[in-house]
Amino acid sequence: MTYRWAMSSFWGALAFADVELPAPLTWGVIKGLQLRNLRYWANQPGAYNPDGTLTIGYCYPNQSMTENYNSPGSPYWCCKSYVTLALPETHPFWAAEEEPYPATLRNTVKFLKNPLHIATNFGGHTYLLSSGQQCSYPVKQSAAKYGKLAYSSAFGYSVPVGNGTLEELGGDNTLALSDDGGETWKCRRETKEARIENGKWLRSMWYPWKDVEVETWLVPPTEEAPLWHLRVHRIKTGRPLTSAEGGFAIYGQGMDERALEPASGENFGTFEHEKVARAASKAGVSGIADLSLPDVGRKGRALRTDANTNLIVARAVLPTLLAEHAPRTSDIWLVTAVFALPSVESEIGARAGWTAEWEKRPEIPVDILKLIV
Repeated sequence: MTYRWAMSSFWGALAFADVELPAPLTWGVIKGLQLRNLRYWANQPGAYNPDGTLTIGYCYPNQSMTENYNSPGSPYWCCKSYVTLALPETHPFWAAEEEPYPATLRNTVKFLKNPLHIATNFGGHTYLLSSGQQCSYPVKQSAAKYGKLAYSSAFGYSVPVGNGTLEELGGDNTLALSDDGGETWKCRRETKEARIENGKWLRSMWYPWKDVEVETWLVPPTEEAPLWHLRVHRIKTGRPLTSAEGGFAIYGQGMDERALEPASGENFGTFEHEKVARAASKAGVSGIADLSLPDVGRKGRALRTDANTNLIVARAVLPTLLAEHAPRTSDIWLVTAVFALPSVESEIGARAGWTAEWEKRPEIPVDILKLIV
């Protein structure tokens, strides 16, 4: 949101409401959560104009992601975070030593019943899988803001700056479909029949055209493949389609601030090979792999999206899988594995050895595999 660190106001509000904290939360943990967020924003030069006022955007000036009702005053909803300053001097928040995020809450997967989300921080990447959230009224870029398959706290989501090319679309974490050879694209906006199925995954339907239906399963990461999550799509179509499925958009420049070049191994750069694509930079690594049957014919591409699509970085690379689909009476099955590992504050790039995790692939759950074969 353009309101920046307003998101940390929740922790100050807990203290203001004098809530009795459940374990493993302590006032030191709460203090750490709030102060680390404030420090992050203090270190984002693009969030501020030369005179020190906040820009309209997120990590840099970007009006592509804003709403029609945003104004230069909108970013100052960030002041909600300062509710902490209303606490009396005697409140334990002030005396507490700042503590790190609790170890017992790391590497967890949580199913959220009401919004129909799956939240996870497996492998050091905090993100959510989403199927139940959508906007009930028209907002700018609603498909990007509410309809994507996943939202990451590390890589941020992207919004379209146009609809004539995939580079303009910025289709991270979405299955984009075109019925005119790539002239225009549709992404999931309105989700139907969404549910958490058997406490294992999200399952939902969406209908981009009257003769096209898409059913999607979103499967969270596992201990065996902690840096991957799985997506399965069943498409029934009465018209020719082009599909483009994106992973997480990532900072797309090298250490010299020039566009990433092709590279192998753990070097910074892009990589494309048949059914996979990935990009590694100082922000970490993002990748995508096709696990569909061979007749689907998807190709991996490290797509360089147009400027100002991503909320966090002005120039991004988006690992993407592309394919053409003819109309048919039988179902088309797309099986996608999505990989991501963000860097941490003390490091430049993903932690060493990440290629070992890249070589792993998530298992397709047996109940879903039975439907495919």
